[in-house]
Amino acid sequence: MDPTSTIIECPLLLLVQANVAAEHEYDFNAWYYHHVPALLEIPGYRWGRRYQGVLGDTKYLALYEIEDAAFLEHLIGPDADKRHPTANAEFAKFEQLQGVSDVRINIYQQLSGSHLGNPFLNDDLPLSAVMVDCAVPEKEAEFNAWYDRSHVPNLVQIPGYASGARFQLLDHPALEWLGMGPKYLALYEFDSLDCLPSLADPDSMRPEAKDELERWMSYGMPLVENMSWNVYRPIAKHWRLAD
Repeated sequence: MDPTSTIIECPLLLLVQANVAAEHEYDFNAWYYHHVPALLEIPGYRWGRRYQGVLGDTKYLALYEIEDAAFLEHLIGPDADKRHPTANAEFAKFEQLQGVSDVRINIYQQLSGSHLGNPFLNDDLPLSAVMVDCAVPEKEAEFNAWYDRSHVPNLVQIPGYASGARFQLLDHPALEWLGMGPKYLALYEFDSLDCLPSLADPDSMRPEAKDELERWMSYGMPLVENMSWNVYRPIAKHWRLAD
């Protein structure tokens, strides 16, 4: 079986991160208020969610579910003539925004963990996003096996974690123009932001969280590069209207 056949049929996750200067933040959010519903009118999108950063270097995050890779040229491909007119209109509006920086657009396929929307991302929960590249290619398969079968399952057993899922960039011709990266994404939902000190603060972490952090530092960290970690609170949720 062609391994890409399973990719084509699976839902995909579009991630958009950006920073915006404080003096332009109102206009940025006012535009986004209409932007996500506009995108959801395009066939191929299922839902969209927005988050605001509370920890880390990135201020805003938007996530969208795409039905499958067959829609990519229509939604976000490099050829404007093949994109939906609404997608082109929204690209044009985005280009007019001021003060926006550090924009990252990645599209991922899911590797492991809670399936998109079942129950992942159904509730209005804080979200942790960890992005990495594997720095040691000869150990990448071993690294992925540890991450999927040990690290994520161990974390989501700790009280305070609500869910966890892991993703890898989708390799597709329609996405080459985006310059995507890092390759791997892990998303975790917390029960609330009040749980964060017990899960992530070395001075007040639960023992089991500290143990898993030590395993990450001793095994995972030497194998990664281009790492980022951000924690976000949800600020908006939109679903595609039923046809």
